[in-house]
Amino acid sequence: MNAGAPLPALAADLFDGSSARARRVTLRIDGAALQIDGDDGAARRVPLAAVRWPERTRHGARVAHFDDGGAVHALDAGAWDAWARASGLGESAVVRAQQSWRATGVAVVLLLALAAAGYLWGVPSLARSVLVLLPVSIDRTIGDAALRSIDGTLLAPSRVPEARQLALRVAFAQALARAHPPGAGPGARHELLFRAGRSSGPDAPSPLGPNAFALPGGTIVVTDEMLALLEGRDDVLIGVLGHEFGHVQRRHGMRLLVQATLIGTATGIAIGDFSSVLAAAPALLGQSGYSRDFEREADRDAIALLRAAGVSPAVMVELFERLAAQRGAARGRQGVDLGIALASHPADAERIARFREAAAR
Repeated sequence: MNAGAPLPALAADLFDGSSARARRVTLRIDGAALQIDGDDGAARRVPLAAVRWPERTRHGARVAHFDDGGAVHALDAGAWDAWARASGLGESAVVRAQQSWRATGVAVVLLLALAAAGYLWGVPSLARSVLVLLPVSIDRTIGDAALRSIDGTLLAPSRVPEARQLALRVAFAQALARAHPPGAGPGARHELLFRAGRSSGPDAPSPLGPNAFALPGGTIVVTDEMLALLEGRDDVLIGVLGHEFGHVQRRHGMRLLVQATLIGTATGIAIGDFSSVLAAAPALLGQSGYSRDFEREADRDAIALLRAAGVSPAVMVELFERLAAQRGAARGRQGVDLGIALASHPADAERIARFREAAAR
């Protein structure tokens, strides 16, 4: 544009904010003000600082709002954009970025990187910090409630003789005493319980199958089916119990709950709905990954317990071999789900390699 040349004008509709009647006007920039010219008293000057300019978009009309409630409308978006450029009206960095595929792509990559960093490091770190503030008594309250929920639904009274149960409790206590001798640091409070998996009928298998799991607060449950699977191999059973004790000692159950809450809250904020399935699904999927990390930590605790008891960690390979054999025998029988091999656990091959490597050291 030549120096001193008049700035262009644009036809638009003026709404004064007090009525719905539009007045046809022309717009042009005059110094630090928007000059509006029109008939019927429509002429006015509005400081540029008092105008909320519209963002440039691909479609739709352009509407500029005034602080006093008035506005000007231009249906021809292309003409408005050309007039704005010719009049020297610049766009904000945000608007320019929104119109750039390259900038949008960079923003998406950065957002995904930030989300991944939060998932991998942020949520676990925050969960550990929150867990420090939660008294252990809360773990016990939640664990007791969970046990009441599954006792009588998934679980039934154990059919293992009391003498056998007592012998296993004593053997486990002795292994823990070797791994956590007095003065070497307090061991976590725990309670070892035995239950049978409840089935839907006399000939139907239990959906839990051979299983052992730890609840928040220190309750460790072992199914009769697990004892039957490991008949004659109490050394392997001690390793299984050591694994579950690792979950107890590290408060994995509560960490799962805290992390699930954090992920669900963040997802709910992102999509604006705390109750939908979309908000719950990422939390459940996320916990699968976190649970695998916890399982690896608990495996290391089982290795330490077995070594303290004078047992080679390689004995745990027997667990996976027997599980694989039972899984093959149960294949095709509806309702069978070997709980010890849930998807949250690392692959059997990975765990076998870990125990064999520990035995070779």
